[in-house]
This record gives sequence, structure tokens and C-alpha cells, in this order.
Amino acid sequence: MKRLWIFDFDGTLVDSEVAIRRCYSQTTEELIPERLDYAKDILIGPTLKETTNLILTEKNSHLREKFMERFRAAYDENIVLQTPIFSGVDEVIRHLKEAGDHLAILTNKRSYPTHKLIQHYRWNNLFNWVACMDDFPQAKNKTELLKLQNIKRSDYKQIYLIGDTTHDGSTANNHNIKFIKVNYGYGGSQNWNGIKIFNAINSFNKLLDL
Repeated sequence: MKRLWIFDFDGTLVDSEVAIRRCYSQTTEELIPERLDYAKDILIGPTLKETTNLILTEKNSHLREKFMERFRAAYDENIVLQTPIFSGVDEVIRHLKEAGDHLAILTNKRSYPTHKLIQHYRWNNLFNWVACMDDFPQAKNKTELLKLQNIKRSDYKQIYLIGDTTHDGSTANNHNIKFIKVNYGYGGSQNWNGIKIFNAINSFNKLLDL
């Protein structure tokens, strides 16, 4: 019986930190340079809107739409394709697919750059579904986003959610799905107390040992 592997995207499958951080820093320097030091150290993973709000603060909320527009223009058309894949990812997901398992993506990343990267990596036929937050505006977070996928547990021998942040962990816990934490991602400095972790891996290849 097949398994279902649900992957976070940024920090799990792809190393988008440098490209995304560059865009946040560039946009912040253009619009609100006094917040540049903060923008340089933001956590990669939350939605564009959430991170924009954190950088601007309520004091500069009038710049929100302009900030996001500038970010999208710089990232979507130019910098996004400078995003490398983490070591072992391409080989492992192709192996899992060939073994008959189902693969999916659950991400806060916007749909346009997500699918642009999927096409760039030639992953078009590997994933059974891709759920991006902006495709489901009724979802307030990943827990709600996953619920909207209407997964039938009886179809799978096991379901895993693989991610790098506490948000991914709590999503898996809320759905009673086994959570696999990738230690190489962006959430290492977060407070993981209270998150139930089935397994933690330092290399993506370790998924093949399960």
C-alpha cells in the first residue's frame, strides 16, 4: 500500500533563503531603510504578507501593498530561479514516485513562484497535488490549508509531513500525521517545545531509510 509524503517547500526541498532574503533586504532598503537590519535576519517560511507586516510594523502599514508589489516584481521575474535544490532532494523524490508513493507540497509560498520553480526543476509530473496558501484564501494557516485537501487516510499505509519550522510541526500534530523535521532548514532557532517529532533528519536521503 502506498504512502503519502507531504513536503514543505522553502527550507525543505529548496534552499530559497539567499534569494528571498535578498529581495526582502532590497525592498526594505528602497522603502524603509531604517528596518534593514531587521529584514536581514527574518525567518524564511511565513507568507509574504506576514513577513511584510513584521518588517513594516503597524507604524508603516500604509506601505504594505507597495512593499509586496516591489517584492513580487523583483523575486518572481528575476531572482526566483537562483534557488538551488537541497542535496539529495531530486533523487529521493523521484525514487519515492517510482516506488508508487504519492507526493504533495504544502507551502506558504505563493503559487506563481512555486510552480515556476517546479517547472524549472522538471518536477511537473512528480506531485499529486500542490497546495499554496494564496490558492486557498479561505485558509488562515497551514493547518487549515491541509484540511482543505480532503485526504482519505484509508488510501495510504502511512502519511508523513516533512518540514523545517514549528509551523510545519504543529500542522502535522494538529492532523495526527507523523512529522519529520529536517534539521538543515530555517527553523533551527525556533522553540520546538510541545512539537511532537516522529523523526529528525540531517540529510534528505535519510527519508529512504523509513
